[in-house]
Amino acid sequence: MGKLFKPLLLLSALLIVALTVGIACNDDDDDDDDGGDGTAPEVTTDFGVTDTEITLGQSIALSGSLAAVYQPIVPTLEAYFDFVNTESGGVCGRDINYGAKDDEYSPAVAREVAQEFIDQDEIVAFIGNLGTPPNSGSAGYINDPNGDGDTSDGVPDLFIATGVSAFADAAALPWTILFNPDYTSEGTILANYLNDNNPGETVATLYQNDDFGKSGRDGFVASISAEVVQQESYESTATDINSQLANIRNANPDIVYVYATPGFTARVYAYMALNDWAPQIVMSYVNTASTLASIVGGDDGVEAGFEAIAGTISNNYLLDPVADADDPAIVEHTRIMAEYGGPGVGNLTVYAQAIGETVVETFEIACDNGDMTRAGVMTSAESINDFHPTVMLEGINLTMSDTDHAAIQSLIPIEIQSDGVLLPLVDEPIEAGE
Repeated sequence: MGKLFKPLLLLSALLIVALTVGIACNDDDDDDDDGGDGTAPEVTTDFGVTDTEITLGQSIALSGSLAAVYQPIVPTLEAYFDFVNTESGGVCGRDINYGAKDDEYSPAVAREVAQEFIDQDEIVAFIGNLGTPPNSGSAGYINDPNGDGDTSDGVPDLFIATGVSAFADAAALPWTILFNPDYTSEGTILANYLNDNNPGETVATLYQNDDFGKSGRDGFVASISAEVVQQESYESTATDINSQLANIRNANPDIVYVYATPGFTARVYAYMALNDWAPQIVMSYVNTASTLASIVGGDDGVEAGFEAIAGTISNNYLLDPVADADDPAIVEHTRIMAEYGGPGVGNLTVYAQAIGETVVETFEIACDNGDMTRAGVMTSAESINDFHPTVMLEGINLTMSDTDHAAIQSLIPIEIQSDGVLLPLVDEPIEAGE
């Protein structure tokens, strides 16, 4: 009898343990992502992720001439992540801790900012680093912080705000993902639109003399069937472009293709107004309509700016805060900006929220995978498939892979109207590269 009692006692104990584990497992199945008791789910981490927060960094111009142009981006992301933290409990039970630092739109400063974010702040990822020159200065370091050619210790450089296709080269920059459509493809799309709709008209180009301007210029010139009667470039540090514009005017083109940032594009309209000159302007999507209208309108206001740029042809991939004001996504975006201290709604606030939504999607995937290390976050970004940020136009979705680091690959040619509406000129998005 004594020999039988011990095995029975052991069996009973094992059954109790099994039942306890089974109950615990069933409880876990019923819990939400935060574990059901307010605690964050357990995930593997290395840098920038604790049990309570996810730390992200952005390198962007906060001083200098371009700071005013891109000013809405940072407060928009702050408001959007505050909304996510407040109304959704953050991501994976953790608040998003987002910070931006001034790179002065300088490659050298951007490199210093990147090092500070990595070495001092130990962020898990960069998001939306803005501008071709700054990214040229920082992307190499972010992908290889030790400078030894081994990119295994890189940092996710997610959804950078430029369109130079070299940044989407996953083999060369395995930690960098391009958010914007690439500039070369945009130039091709605009040229093909003009070939179909403005045949026989002469063209001149004005472009910024860097990777940004040259990429957009090259795609356009290679595809346009019209005669190119003049090409002029300017340096991003230039204080005056009147001589270039005078040369273009003297060539008397029907169309002027402007591949410039908003401040310089605004100077084109100022020159046109002073010289009673009115060619058809075609420009890059980097000149968001509301931002450009604000600069052009100046003291006369954004309404006057829209009247001045009316008729301009460009590209778009985002909902229009004017024409789509009643769209549920813009209504919600407007609420978020108002309730969480964001700026007035415009094209750049819509753009910034699109980045924010894609960041949240990335970290939700990482949470589901149980891996919020830097490598795990990068893998999650590369696994995004057919994702549609709510503030993007219908038909424009994001798909990436470990060999495809270009997020947005479609555009819709539009014409800016005097009331600020962005009138679509085609029925459906055109794929980049077509």
